[in-house]
Amino acid sequence: MKKRSLKKLVSMCLAVAVCLGMQVSAFASNENVYTADTLTYYLNPDTGKTEDGGTSNAEIGEGMCRSAVYEKALVEEQDGKTWITVRMLLYSHISNIRIYTQNAPKGDYTEAKYSVLAENSTNDSGDMRFEAPSADCYIKVKMYVGPMGRDVCFFWKVDTSTAQSGNGDFIKSIKANTNETKKEGFTDISDHWAKADIEGVVEKKFFSGTSDTTFSPDTAMTRGMFVTVLGKLNGADVSGYNSSKFQDVAPGKYYAKYIGWASDKGIVSGTGETAFSPDVPVTCEQAAVIMMKYVEANGITLKASGTAPNMDTVSSWAREAVEKAGTAGIITSQNSNGYQFKSAATRADVASIIMNMLNNA
Repeated sequence: MKKRSLKKLVSMCLAVAVCLGMQVSAFASNENVYTADTLTYYLNPDTGKTEDGGTSNAEIGEGMCRSAVYEKALVEEQDGKTWITVRMLLYSHISNIRIYTQNAPKGDYTEAKYSVLAENSTNDSGDMRFEAPSADCYIKVKMYVGPMGRDVCFFWKVDTSTAQSGNGDFIKSIKANTNETKKEGFTDISDHWAKADIEGVVEKKFFSGTSDTTFSPDTAMTRGMFVTVLGKLNGADVSGYNSSKFQDVAPGKYYAKYIGWASDKGIVSGTGETAFSPDVPVTCEQAAVIMMKYVEANGITLKASGTAPNMDTVSSWAREAVEKAGTAGIITSQNSNGYQFKSAATRADVASIIMNMLNNA
């Protein structure tokens, strides 16, 4: 048969298939990778009720949801599995993000582990990828919204009827005939005493690793780093703050606005009238004082769950805060180097202190 006749026959077969209503996948040539619109719901779509104690006005709640979720999502399907990437907006204002997928229509929700694929400071967004039971299942999101000062819960789903082939401006993760790479986590914390706390602060986005595979748990935490972590913990909007009162804090540094915010809130003070010493390690007693000021500034109530340490090695200006932190179980002998309070606090120490505070509160 001549090539021209063969091409004509193929064209005729495709035309007949269309006429007979046979479905030809629009995504077969693209590994089932597509983007689609997102639909958001402030009220639980099954019960019609709020789950965070907020407004019962669906229209107002819907407006808040749309400001937090990008209008498109990425769906990747391969080997019977489905991954969804959602773009969270107002990213610098939210923290402690938890994602849950519905197992079946009107069924229970299961928490999904996610990976942050990309962060964009220009549009203040973060792309989060997770596995889902299906492309169009309901997804529940819980997160702390800094400007609101509380947790917010809402729902959304992918509108698969609007699917468009390709990954758009999202990062495509799956490859043909390959399995998803398993994230093994940090290689330097497997036997560390603070492993669970480190994983907790990283999952909540308060900390990041020093590389893709390392956390450097025993590296000293600087004063600038510590204040930045507290700002992220608070979900603080630091855009309007500056650290001009401290001559040793360069305006362009990552911690500059956080230091300005913390200073304005009375959470930190300088090491001198015009100095903050942002790159100097924070000591354990300084960390205790700063953390207790953070607790006070946010009106957090702590219960007694620990023991006040021996104060012999504590500076007089830090004793009240150290006693409170010890009594609340925020500071322990482990994360103060055996109660050597003038020693530098490590990244692991601070991770433990933060998780202890969250667990208490």
